[in-house]
Amino acid sequence: MAQLYQSILRIVFLLILKSLYFPFQLYHFLVDSYVLLFSSSDRKEPDNVGDESSDDESVNRLGQEEPVTDGILNAVDIVDICHAHGYKVHEHVVQTKDGYLLAIHRILGKNSDIHKTGRPVVYFHHGLLTNSELFVLGETPAKCLPYILLEKGYDVFLGNNRGNKYSRKHLNLSSSSNKFWDYSLDEFALHDIPDTIDYILALTGNIQLTYVGFSQGSAQAFGALSLNPKLNKKIKVFIGLSPAMIPKGLNHPIARLFVDAAPSLVFSIFGRRAILPSVVFWQKMLGSWYYRQAVDKSLKLLFGWTTSNIPFNQKVIGYPHMFSPSSVKSVVHWFQIINSKRFQMYDEGLVSPLTTISSTNLKVHRVAPFPVQTISTPIYLIYGKSDMLIDIEPTRKALTSCKEIEAIGIDTYEHMDVLWAKDVVEKVFTPVVNTIDRYNQRNQTVEIIDCVEHRKVNGEIELHTSKARDRSNGSIVV
Repeated sequence: MAQLYQSILRIVFLLILKSLYFPFQLYHFLVDSYVLLFSSSDRKEPDNVGDESSDDESVNRLGQEEPVTDGILNAVDIVDICHAHGYKVHEHVVQTKDGYLLAIHRILGKNSDIHKTGRPVVYFHHGLLTNSELFVLGETPAKCLPYILLEKGYDVFLGNNRGNKYSRKHLNLSSSSNKFWDYSLDEFALHDIPDTIDYILALTGNIQLTYVGFSQGSAQAFGALSLNPKLNKKIKVFIGLSPAMIPKGLNHPIARLFVDAAPSLVFSIFGRRAILPSVVFWQKMLGSWYYRQAVDKSLKLLFGWTTSNIPFNQKVIGYPHMFSPSSVKSVVHWFQIINSKRFQMYDEGLVSPLTTISSTNLKVHRVAPFPVQTISTPIYLIYGKSDMLIDIEPTRKALTSCKEIEAIGIDTYEHMDVLWAKDVVEKVFTPVVNTIDRYNQRNQTVEIIDCVEHRKVNGEIELHTSKARDRSNGSIVV
């Protein structure tokens, strides 16, 4: 009886939403027009395109303690952001096997030599509804993990998903067509991650890299590694920051109604195209102060995050660059995973527009899970114990067959804190860098030529050298 009552309520809810369908269409038309009208034409070319005279403007500022607030607030894209921090960006385009063109960003210092071989590679990948900018939005360069690794001699790349700010091209499809947006986590795992990794390895001449995924970026790696056994041999260690696999769910009851609904209901409301195409619109309409308040309130309502560990200035800098479009289908996929309580592939399910019950609740229908038990790559996870979105226990259970796995929980930390908390360097970045160093030293035999000093940092012995020789290929690494 209770299930029948719930079904009736959902049908009534659907009819009400259908009656509002035309205003929704009008809203999307106005938003799209506004974004086109006010999209900046002042975007700088990446440093490997166009005029090279800007190279001298890049000065590494890792020791800088004062925030570069204005430079990042006024930034149009990742090129501006990195320039404000004193770094350069080279942009490359990855063509996926299904025809999407993904922009990836290589971060460089003033004296970086892209032709130098032998540098270990670290590849960062962002989460849901974000892009590559997320990792370089720290208040200072010293609070950005990519810059820290770059200064230690790593070759750093930041990836992007299809459909976001930097990857809205396809060989045959227009981004205004529904077909362009017909993708879920399945496509991220089957194409975006492995194709990007193959491109980076071919470009650098390396045979392995370190993968750092934030939130959905971790889920995409779990999916990619589980479906592609050969990919496991290409990753030295997989670092998962706030690793999403089987989320607990959403905090607000109205949001939970969408989670429980069939895809047809969600598609009826939001369409089958992009979700969050209106970020620029709301930033312009609300202004900096009200927009920051709106983001804080939204994160609290949806996920229960207080964001109390994130400094005010970090929010001012980070929030305007935080969001980027993705497909509605990718969000629906997460709703299905939450509902089924298993890390499964996308469920096409029942497609009738009159159906309001998710097919994941039907006993006659069962979608294949991602076979994460096949993953052999070493895994290192860091998560916040106060993150109401991440449920680490089902993740641990799903990965019990992995030979090397370590999960570190941080008290009072929430989802975004692993990137932006006031003490993130001490609690997250230092152990992550030590882990990356450990696995990269494990995979190559290094002969010390000129030892500079030993130094104790956060309880660990750190070896500083001016030169070292890699016995495997005779190259000099610094």
